[in-house]
Amino acid sequence: MLAVDLFCSGLAAGAFLVVGIVMLLTGDRFKSTVRFGAWASVVAVVTGVIFLLLDVGVPFRAIVLFKSFVRFDSWMTRGAWLLFSAILFYGLFALFSTDRVVEWAGKLWRPLKAGRKVFQIVLAVAGILISVGVAGYTGMLMSVLPFRPLWNTWLLPALFASSALLTGAILVGGYASLREKADGVKKLRLGLEAAVITVIALEGAALWFYLTDRLNGGADAARSAQLLTSGPLALFFWILVVGLGLAVPLAMCIAQLSGAFRKAPAAIPALAPISCLIGGWTLRFLILLAGLPASLSSPGLQQILQGVRFTR
Repeated sequence: MLAVDLFCSGLAAGAFLVVGIVMLLTGDRFKSTVRFGAWASVVAVVTGVIFLLLDVGVPFRAIVLFKSFVRFDSWMTRGAWLLFSAILFYGLFALFSTDRVVEWAGKLWRPLKAGRKVFQIVLAVAGILISVGVAGYTGMLMSVLPFRPLWNTWLLPALFASSALLTGAILVGGYASLREKADGVKKLRLGLEAAVITVIALEGAALWFYLTDRLNGGADAARSAQLLTSGPLALFFWILVVGLGLAVPLAMCIAQLSGAFRKAPAAIPALAPISCLIGGWTLRFLILLAGLPASLSSPGLQQILQGVRFTR
């Protein structure tokens, strides 16, 4: 359940970052894509919070987390406030991106309709700032835990943030490729596909640096990292995370940019978002699974357990 929370929160942040920037740069030109990304962000962040509440064991007590936790030096407190703010601002932005809602609200209070564009811009800017925090907080929450050496590095927030941006960008880009009909959509698709390729390169680099750092970060960190690279989890890691999560979306985006899928069925462009989302969730699940606790025993005891004999 925690992996679902981490994935959904990152997906929500990434999707809102993309549609917020698209809206600020293009205004109302791509209403359909912006509306989809906004509502997708709302659904994703709410889903993530629900799974987080279920995971803590006492959901109704955890609901007041943002109110009862006032230690802002804790990433748990910061995360609670970030998620609460994300639900609020993403929800308002989604409502102002929906014509029917704005028409209805305008009948109740005219300034809501008249000032729609201003409200959208303010909410987009605030939501983008919140999204940066949400994308990074999931990794920060884990990276400050010294008793889990696999997680205890600043490279984990960088990895999770790049993965969040990738999943959000490819989800929005997939919708734009399949459903957006506005004038100039070709430029939007090209821009989103180029952005996805760039973020794939960033996540690939972050993943490489992260694994290299952990494999050389001491015995406990290396023991955990080896579970992913060559141990029992390696098959899932290389096929689902690297293969489906990075290689397949990269190949699909390059093929689309080259025009190879111009006459392909609609299901073909949809493969990249589906593949990437599977890889994004698997990444978080495997890192959680491989995060073995630090060894509390002495090196001598570890050698004895491994069968090393000591003689005088």
